[in-house]
Amino acid sequence: MENIRVFEEGGYIHFILRPEELMRLRYSEQSTIAFSAFMDGWLGQMKTQVRQNTMDGYRYAFEKHIRPFFDARGMTLATARPMDFQDFVNFKFEQGLSPTSIAKFHSIMHKCLKYAVALQIIPNNPADNVMLPKRRRFRGQVYDRAQLNVFLAAALQSPAEAAFVLAASYGLRRSECAGLRWSAIDFRARRMVINHTAILSNGRILYVDNVKTRSSYRTLPLSDSLRRYLTDLRRRQKENRRKYGKAYHQSDYVCVREDGTPLRPDYISREFGRVCRRAGLPCIRFHDLRHSVATLLLQQGFSLKQIQEWLGHSDIATTANVYAHVPYVEKESIAKSAIPIIEI
Repeated sequence: MENIRVFEEGGYIHFILRPEELMRLRYSEQSTIAFSAFMDGWLGQMKTQVRQNTMDGYRYAFEKHIRPFFDARGMTLATARPMDFQDFVNFKFEQGLSPTSIAKFHSIMHKCLKYAVALQIIPNNPADNVMLPKRRRFRGQVYDRAQLNVFLAAALQSPAEAAFVLAASYGLRRSECAGLRWSAIDFRARRMVINHTAILSNGRILYVDNVKTRSSYRTLPLSDSLRRYLTDLRRRQKENRRKYGKAYHQSDYVCVREDGTPLRPDYISREFGRVCRRAGLPCIRFHDLRHSVATLLLQQGFSLKQIQEWLGHSDIATTANVYAHVPYVEKESIAKSAIPIIEI
């Protein structure tokens, strides 16, 4: 190896390598591949690891934002440096993208490079230690018990009433409402299993036997009121099946239109806004029904651990970060009863 100089000094043999030889020792031969080409291949493998709608988000971020930036730099895995990814973050922030979007892009790239490290193509992850713009924590609005009752009364006039009842009474996600099947409901045992979802993917609806996280698989007991509602709903759907005859859309899904057509997740969200306006309620997001249920459970004294398991969160920190806020009325009560009175 003519690029290596060897000499002895102080009883030790010393080797001096040129930068290109040092690079050859630290990086595998595959490291000469362009970063975007490697990420493209990694995304192909990720199809087996994440849900299709998550994969759609990964692919969009890559094609729209990541590939154009790094292709313009001609960056390979071997030449990638932390400053390249800091430049990407800074550039996207200057373009006006939200800190949340930028953090998602960085997370995808970091996962990809972590895989390259695991394959021993590169010795470390150059996306480590990047300074991301500070994100503001989003806190959705919630309905109190009285508002939920007003909403449910208005929801009974909607084609999406079943989804609204499930979300407002049990805090189910939109995908869980749209994917709930009658075969997952056991009236005799008084329970239902959340194990199937309906998700949007490039305008198409995918019905899949998986949920958001492993903890999202859960069995929930049927309350007396929900059991009565679902029993009546099944009766009405049987009547509609006779009414429409051959035109009735046969399926096992609970949330369907009058003719049996399963409800699309995006329709549920649009119809939710219409019901809120019709009821004269503040317009919140459909997902905020889930927050509303969690907030009521907190007010009734249930622990974060209990709420975590009911909602199907994978980590109790998620439950704590999203729901562990004290309504202002309760803060006033604390101020009156817990804070010592100071005489001036």
